Amino acid sequence: MLRIRGDKREMAEDTIEIDLDGKLVAVPREVVSGLAAAAAARAGISARHRDLSLLLGRALQDGGVKLGQGEVRALCAVLEEEHPERFGPGADELLRAVA
Repeated sequence: MLRIRGDKREMAEDTIEIDLDGKLVAVPREVVSGLAAAAAARAGISARHRDLSLLLGRALQDGGVKLGQGEVRALCAVLEEEHPERFGPGADELLRAVA
């Protein structure tokens, strides 16, 4: 389940902290992994997709990442272009968080 966080102590080990251009959210690790793979598959489309893939891959190692406006737009594109069920309910919640 996606959680908007206010306190770092709230983050569970099975979530990755993503800073969406100033808005902190905790996203399930498996959703971040799927998004990184989907962005990597689109790396030839744009540098933003490539950058997003690299940043999300790093987030899986480090436990968190900060995305700028360009990466947030690429994230939205990946979420909207993929089959919604691929990422589960976390994808819908993540889209709402960036809206």
